[in-house]
Amino acid sequence: MKTDSTANVLDHLLVDNKKDPSCGMPVSAGIGDTAHYKDKVLGFCSKECKENFKKNPEGLIAAAELKK
Repeated sequence: MKTDSTANVLDHLLVDNKKDPSCGMPVSAGIGDTAHYKDKVLGFCSKECKENFKKNPEGLIAAAELKK
């Protein structure tokens, strides 16, 4: 099965963060899940990272490197 790498490249342009706030992975490497937080759409590399963020969003949001 061939994947569409173009979709993966463009996904990071649709979210408001540069890095996964849970693990620090750049969202340009791929987004496995998203969440809405304070009027922002955040990208995560995996469902597990999203779940980890939901446990402590205020403590992790700075690591997301939100776009301006």
